[in-house]
Amino acid sequence: MITWILGGILAIWLVLRRFGKDGKIEGEPLGMPRGTVRALITILIISFPFSYIFTGQEIPGLITNAIFIVVAFYFEARRGCKDKLELIEEVKYPNETKAAAQEQKKPLYLPKYSVRIIIISILTILIIINAIGPNKIPFEATNTFVDILLIISLFIIGSILRLIKNSKEKKRIANQIKSIDNYMSLSEEKILDNLEEREPSWWGEKGKDFLSLLILGLVVVALLCYTIKWDFIIPVLPFYDFSLRETLLLLISVYYGFRD
Repeated sequence: MITWILGGILAIWLVLRRFGKDGKIEGEPLGMPRGTVRALITILIISFPFSYIFTGQEIPGLITNAIFIVVAFYFEARRGCKDKLELIEEVKYPNETKAAAQEQKKPLYLPKYSVRIIIISILTILIIINAIGPNKIPFEATNTFVDILLIISLFIIGSILRLIKNSKEKKRIANQIKSIDNYMSLSEEKILDNLEEREPSWWGEKGKDFLSLLILGLVVVALLCYTIKWDFIIPVLPFYDFSLRETLLLLISVYYGFRD
């Protein structure tokens, strides 16, 4: 229940900020600050064990594994290195660059490091409640090695899809550059200005929004299945059964592998 209350509060907050003054961020998924969807997914998943602790139920092993996934990838995620043009602007216009960086909106429209503080706080509260509560809540035992293999495999699939997407995008941009008159004699800044005037690709305009909504929706469906204790299971191997809700939850690995 806490997960859905927290998720509802964050959803309302995001809608108000997104459609408020200066709330839309061009070029980012759903027009919100970079990392917002990732932060929302992470908070939803790590807060989910509260429902098991308060009701004295065993925490499913895959929920624990999913927490490892989202926390590890969230704290590992970093923006890529600055390109040459960004560095040139930083050297030439240090004050303007610093001001622009300070104005840049952070995930969930919250101050810098707020999401990380929230994540650490939730995990700390979970540990304390489980430690001092009347009942120690056990963790369900699962075939961790199979789960780890699935997590890695899905992440690799996402990485492969990202490589394919980047390769196509690179070819598209290369063709656009070659179509510019006298592009060999133009500066990098002029070429960039020309490219920015072109129509964005489908991925740049709609694809990121679609992917973000899809993954967020699948995670919500998976957590709902855990909440109502519903699942669809098919025996696949002697030591492994296919679980619909577990598979939906593990698809976050594909998302983290695909997103830059």
